[in-house]
Order: sequence, then structure tokens, then C-alpha cells
Amino acid sequence: MDPAARFEQIHADFLGGHLGLAQRAASIERRALFSRDPAWSFKFCLLEAEILSYEGRSRDVVDTLADGTRSFSPRGDAAIKQEILLSLAHARLGQSQLASEELQQAQRLADSTLSPLQSEVVRAEGLLADRNGQQSTAASSFRKSLELARRQKDLFIEATDLSNLGTEALHQERLDEALDRFNASSAIAGSIHANVILQGVLGNAGWAYYSLGDYEKALVSFQQAEIQAKNLGATDNEILWLQSAGLSLYRLGDLKQAQSYYEEALRAADASHDAARKAVTDTSLGQLLLQLGQLDAAKARVDEALKTAQQIGDKASELDALFLQGQIAARTSNGADTERIFSQVYRDAAGTPSLKWETENAFADLYASRHDVRQAGLWYRRAIKTFETQRSSVQDEELRLPFFANGDELYRDYADFLIASHRSDEALQFLDGARARTLKEGLGESVQATQVQPETPSHTARRLNAVILFYSLGPQKSYLWAIDRNGTHLFVLPPEAEITARVKSYQADVLKSHDPLREGNSEAQWLYATLVAPAQALIPKESRVFVVTSGSLNDFNMEMLLKPGQSGSQEGAHYWIEDVSLSMASSIQLLSRLAPDKERTANKLLLIGDPVATGEGYPPLSNAASEVESVERYFPPGDRTILTQSAAVPVAYVDSHPEQYSYIHFVAHGTASSLRPLDSAIVLSPPHADPDNFKLYARDVIHRPLHARLVTISACYGSGLRNYDGEGLVGLSWAFLRAGAHQVIGAVWEVNDSSTPQLMEQMYHGLAEGEQPDQALHAAKLSMLHSQGVFRKPLYWAAFQLYTGS
Repeated sequence: MDPAARFEQIHADFLGGHLGLAQRAASIERRALFSRDPAWSFKFCLLEAEILSYEGRSRDVVDTLADGTRSFSPRGDAAIKQEILLSLAHARLGQSQLASEELQQAQRLADSTLSPLQSEVVRAEGLLADRNGQQSTAASSFRKSLELARRQKDLFIEATDLSNLGTEALHQERLDEALDRFNASSAIAGSIHANVILQGVLGNAGWAYYSLGDYEKALVSFQQAEIQAKNLGATDNEILWLQSAGLSLYRLGDLKQAQSYYEEALRAADASHDAARKAVTDTSLGQLLLQLGQLDAAKARVDEALKTAQQIGDKASELDALFLQGQIAARTSNGADTERIFSQVYRDAAGTPSLKWETENAFADLYASRHDVRQAGLWYRRAIKTFETQRSSVQDEELRLPFFANGDELYRDYADFLIASHRSDEALQFLDGARARTLKEGLGESVQATQVQPETPSHTARRLNAVILFYSLGPQKSYLWAIDRNGTHLFVLPPEAEITARVKSYQADVLKSHDPLREGNSEAQWLYATLVAPAQALIPKESRVFVVTSGSLNDFNMEMLLKPGQSGSQEGAHYWIEDVSLSMASSIQLLSRLAPDKERTANKLLLIGDPVATGEGYPPLSNAASEVESVERYFPPGDRTILTQSAAVPVAYVDSHPEQYSYIHFVAHGTASSLRPLDSAIVLSPPHADPDNFKLYARDVIHRPLHARLVTISACYGSGLRNYDGEGLVGLSWAFLRAGAHQVIGAVWEVNDSSTPQLMEQMYHGLAEGEQPDQALHAAKLSMLHSQGVFRKPLYWAAFQLYTGS
């Protein structure tokens, strides 16, 4: 084959990500042409070296280029390309001075010849600057390279530069911008089938999600990128995504699996002699070992990381290692050395908000351990301010949802400090100000975490004639504030892991259709004794209770807790629902704006449901028509709009002007997304003109303002599947609250098509008799609980929760 045609063929394989195949083919051509056409032989040599560079085989890059020059002296563009590849290889091998000299030579050659490789030279400058922790210089170089690439219509370099600029935006934690860059890079890379770029973009997007606190989505991206990098043979990126996946697992609390990922990344970094990746992974593993209390092992790792980072001039890795060194010093001594290390990190962390607030929080913890209340409080408030400033920079509402996970530890530490300082009411106000932040912002509320409440929590409880239970689960200990008309009362509860294990165990029994009351379920009894009994004296029988939950309690119905009989006996034991009428609340701050429910003159109903089956895994609902009939009969014909069968299409919701209705009711299948909660949807009928568009998505619901007294989502998983720290369960119910609904009923698990119409008929009967939504739902559930059939089990009546808005 003609060398030019063969070169293009191999280059296409390289772009497509067939790195091993392309590298071997380029090597064969290089050797075959070595004697008879040295110029073409060297072109294949450069292509082979570039492929090896993407595989992370830096030593092989140097050896291959040295072998290629044995019978050929490169000039012009060939010499420039050689110097670029050598510079990047030596940088990865930790030979920063040699790398700098080679890049300078490439720059001189490119400038003197006005080479079309100028964009590649400038891109390499950016990569070296990035490795040296010079982020602003790197970003400037990538922007210049991008401008040159666009002028030269080099789509490969353009896509690479966009990806690199996204990475630089990540370094500066401009997260919206980073994702925009990655999306643009992905579109261009896809158009030229450059899988070698796409896997990097996928992993970098994972870092954006990680920085947003969305560790589940980040883990998925990292794992997918690692698989792609492994298939491509891109060892350098494979190491990076292994380490990144380990970090996500660490943040998710799976320390054993995280350690496994770190150790695999370290083995790969040692084998490929990648000093930069080794420094980062050593630091991550050291952080994990510190968490496990293995201080000597953690110190050995951080010392190794610091030594490597200093040798290769990687300032960012050096700073991370220094911070970990300070954390270890704080555990082993309380002396000046700890302050010196933290001060050094703090001086250099100005451009990295997350490291800045972590250092401020570390200072606060240090002063708190010394009982220096004034300094500790000062540094905690600084850390919160830094975090809040960074959170406010995220403009996209969906991206802002998971962000609080980044600051959860800050808020918890400051609350612990306030409680230890005998300021528990202040701690409650502080924690409550951080709850439902994105929801409150969407509703137009002022949401500064430290703002003064419009009324005290006890005033809110008195005005609503209710008891408020506010939970805050934490890794070492958890808290319950019980608020009644007379004041607030703090109770210390077990660690989150212990509570969560019991919640999951009990919920699993319920979903298996067990009968906890007859079986005397021990988990249900333990949970009542732990979560409610401490405040039992403050909750008289027939109380109205609002619960502000946390962690695993967000998707758990506390009505089905088992309260023991007198003197703790099994005789007389009953579900907690028999004593109280319970509603879920997002925050006390939102409850303080809740007006007592008044009788309305216009009670108009919008009912959408009983859709045409789509054939997409959503079978017909055999009892949907009967539920529609049982609900609609409680509203006069002139006050109801009923959209069923082929009329129950997604666009009909918007076209019906839902803001004019007091009641909105859906009878359909529901879907919930854990990775993208606003993709949760109500499954309706497929429109004739667009049969694939049969879902009403949560993301569409939030953009249509509502004034409904009650929205009922009679569908599976209407409450959603995804818990966000500080925000709670996000899905369809959250979306309708965000749109302005006063109250929403949604399901936390799959609902039964036979029992649900009965429950809804009973509830609407109560509403028609003048009961408030919480009272009507409570009575409907009790009617099922007191029945003699299978519907008495919590599986059938406890799926639905009532969520109170504002």
C-alpha cells in the first residue's frame, strides 16, 4: 500500500481508540521503510510514539524516537513533533528540566518556520504548565492553541484543547463552564470518531460531578472511563480513572473498595513509571488510611507523595500532600508544627476554593480541640462563607442540587461545636438554614444558612398546633430536636450507619409483605425506641407531627414504626400512625411560612391518568379507570377536568393551565432516576404525532408555577430514589413542591394497583368532608390498617408520604 494511504489508515485506527493495533501497525511500517524510505519511516516513527504517549508508555516513547533517528535526521515539522513528544514523555517521567528544554526547542523551530504545528506546541506548553501546577498559564496556552487549531481547522486539536480547558475550569472549580467545555469537546470528538478523546472527556466529566458532590454519578463516569481507557490501552488515563473511582468510593463510605482501587492504580503507576499519578494516588491512599486510624501507614504514604511531588515540581499534588501531612500532625501532636503546615497550605490554596474551606475547617477543628472558642468559631464561619461563595457560583439548578454534599462535613462540625458550647438552639437554626436550599431558592425564599428565622421554631409549632421533629444523622453521633409550643429539646442518637442499617433491614421486610405488627418486628421496635421514644413525652396522642428528616430517613415512612404497649410489652403494641398524623417537611424555615389551611371557595380538579399502554414495559393498569371514577365523583362536573386514555398526553398537562387547579391527581406508571433525579417521570399516553414523547418529566414540571392545595402522584416511586445531602429525596414530589404546590403525596416504593384506588377513594371522601390533606390521608391509611385482609400490611398503606411545601 502507498505509505500515505497506509499512514491515514493507521491514524484512523489511532483516533478510533484501537491503540494497540495502531501502534503495532505503525511499528511494522517504520521498520519496513527504515532502509528504502527513511523520511516515511520517521513519519511512522512519530505516529508510533504519539500512540505510545496516549498509552502512557513514556519510556517507550523515548526509546522509539531514539531508534527512529538512527538513519534519519529530522528537520522542519518532523523535528518539531519529535521535540513535543519527547518533552511530554520526559515530563511524565519526572524529568522536568529536560522536558522544558525540549519544548523550548520545539517552540523556536515552530516560530522560525511558521509551522502548522504551532497549535500542538502551545498545547504542550499548557500540559507542562498544568503538571507543574501553573493553572492560569496552562489555561492561557490552551486558549491560544484552540484559536490556532480553529484557524487551521484541526478538529482533533480543537477537541483536545476544549477538553483541556474544561479540566482547567475544574481546577478553578468553575463547574458549569467545565461541563460546557466537555460537552463541546465530546461533540467534536464524536464527529471525527476520536474515541481516544471521548474516554478522557467522560472521565473529566466525572470530576465535574465529583466537585459538585454528586459522587454516585461521578463513580459511574470514572468506572466507564477506566474501562474505555483499559480497552484503548491508555495506561496513563486508566491510572487516573482508577484513582478517581477510588476517591468517589471513599466519599461514598466504601473504604474497602476504595482501597482496592487505589492499590490497583499504584501498581499501574509504578509499572509505567508515572510519577505524577503515583503522587496523587499515594496521597489518596494516605487519606483513607488516616480515616481508618492507621497513622503510621498514612504518614508513610504522604511522605512518599510529598517527596515525589517535589521532585517533579507538581505544585497541586504537593499542596494536597501537605494538607494531609497537617491532618496527620493534628492527630499526633497539637503543637506549632500543625499550624505551620496548615498556614503554608492556606497561603497557596487561594485559587482552589475546596482546599481553602477544608483548610479553614481544619484550623477550626484544631482550635476547638484546644478549647479556643473564639478562634474556632471564627474559622468555622470562614469555612462556611468560602463554601457558600463557591456554591453560589453554580448557576445550573440541577448541578446545584448535589453540591451541598461538599459542605456537609463543614456544617456538621460547626453544629457539633455549637452544641458543645451549649448553643443547641443556634445549632438547630444553623442546620435548618442549610436544608432544602435549592428548593427554597426555586420558591424565591431567602436562603442564607445563618439568617434569623422569621419566627422561632417553637412559635411555628404553636401556630401550626403541631410537634416538629428535626433529625440530623452523622457518622459519630446523630441528633434529634423535638420542638413543641414550649421550646426545643435536644436528644443525642446513635451514629448514622447504625440507624441506616436498621432502616434498610426493616424496609426490606416490609417490601417482602411481612406483617411487622403480628411478627413483633425487632427492627421496627428498635427504631421507635431510638428515633421517637426520647421525645415521646412531648408528643401527646393524636398530635399533628411534622418530620424534617436526614439521610436514610428521607425515603422511610416513620408511621410504620412499632410503639410498644404499656411497660414495653408486646401486648398493646401498635404502629405509630395510630397515635399521630404525620407529614414530611423540607425545613422548619419553610414550615414557618406555612399558613394554616383555610377552606377555599374554588376546589377545581385536574385529573390525568389511565393512559394508553405504550408497549415500552409499562403494562395497562387494570384498576386505573376505577380510581379515576372514585376521585372525580367528589367534584362537580364544572369543577373538574379529566384527561384519560389518548387525551392523557404530557403536553395536555401544560395546555390545561395547571396553575388554576386546587387539586391535581395523576393515575399512571411512574419512573424514578437515581443518577438524574429530574429525569423522573409520569408515564402517560404516546401522542399520535410524537409517539416517543410519552413522559411528563420532573424537569418540565418545575418550570410551570402551581398554586395547588394538593398534588397526588398515584404512581410508583413518585417520591423519587435519590437522596441529596441537605436537600432530601429529589424526584417528582420535589419537582411539584418546587413548582409551588402546597402539599404533595408521593410513593417511596412500588404501589399496588389494587389497594391504591381504595386508599384514594377514602382520602378524597375525607377531603370532601372538610378534612385537611394530612388528616384525610391519615384516616384513609387507618381504614386499610384496620381491615382484616392483606391490605392491613404496611406494604400497601405506608408507600405514600405527604410532603408539605410552603
